[in-house]
Amino acid sequence: MQQVDVLVAGLGPGGCAAALAARAAGLSTLALEARGPEATRAQLILLRPGAQAALQRLGLPDVTEGRRTTTIRHVENRLRAALMAAQAEGRTAAAPAPFELHWHTSVSGLDVGPDHVLVTLRDATTGSERQVRARHVIDAAGGRLEALGRPARERAGPTHIVATAEYSAPPWFDGIVGVHDAQTHELCMLFPTWGRKGVIVYLDARPGPGTDGATHVQRFEALARSLDLGPPQYPVMAVDVFQRALSRPTDDRVLPIGDSVGNVDVLWGAGASSAIEDGAEAAIAIAAAQRAATPAAEQARTREACARIFARHRAIVRRGRIVLAVRPVLERAWPKATLPAVQREAVGPPPLLWPAVRLAFGRRPQPR
Repeated sequence: MQQVDVLVAGLGPGGCAAALAARAAGLSTLALEARGPEATRAQLILLRPGAQAALQRLGLPDVTEGRRTTTIRHVENRLRAALMAAQAEGRTAAAPAPFELHWHTSVSGLDVGPDHVLVTLRDATTGSERQVRARHVIDAAGGRLEALGRPARERAGPTHIVATAEYSAPPWFDGIVGVHDAQTHELCMLFPTWGRKGVIVYLDARPGPGTDGATHVQRFEALARSLDLGPPQYPVMAVDVFQRALSRPTDDRVLPIGDSVGNVDVLWGAGASSAIEDGAEAAIAIAAAQRAATPAAEQARTREACARIFARHRAIVRRGRIVLAVRPVLERAWPKATLPAVQREAVGPPPLLWPAVRLAFGRRPQPR
């Protein structure tokens, strides 16, 4: 049976950061992702200074290449490229520690013991299963391990449907633009994609009961036709981004990070940043714990790391709730229009957008 120091389940931004940090700390690492290697999530994100600094320490000085805004897809592809380079280097004698990377592989079983975690892995391409013995597991699977008995996140907010898609139509606008409908309280936001090669569109419904995903997708598609965006590059996604959160930190050898601790409302936009910070801290803490002199000390350091990540992440989630609470004010800052029948000339930027971004997210750290 294969044995590793740490197994990372899920390779979104947080899982990638965790795997890279674990390798840099000299831990034998197995990283896996249920999806394929190419990232497809095009949601726009703002990388906070803490996340930028964490990536700098991992040798990725500026994954946004000088821009404050980027997409989850771009960040994941940059980080996954670094993981694949680490995998190639892991096959050489100069590798700092064994490193394995597996796509289309998911966790199908977890047996957490006092000194290890027995993990059952399932290969989606072959249907085969195997077991791995890991000293620690970093749960970056966004809550998917709850089906295997991990502590469940509790619902911590109202229903909040958001639809989004990416289009190859070149942006006819500068910066970020949008409109809001004063009658339905829907908020439409448009962002230029990386290199201004396309447009990312959001249609944000008013949080609360009364909206369903199918109806919201229909309104989104009508909006896209009004704006003459053409066919989307990927299917339109409509998700309920209501907040979920663990009620307390875990106390065993499985360390949840990112959405597995609690998801951050999309209007706050700090989910990927907090996941990156969580992942880097979890890997560094695991390396320190595994160097402890006794099993009791190792266990105590693991619990302390879980508590720190939980506390910081919950603080970020609380800020997200504040942003959601003031959504009616944010909504009115955008130009008004009747949705979904809106023309391109109706969209525009809200005043004081970038001063507000700097206040919320801080100034970008300079690349080293």
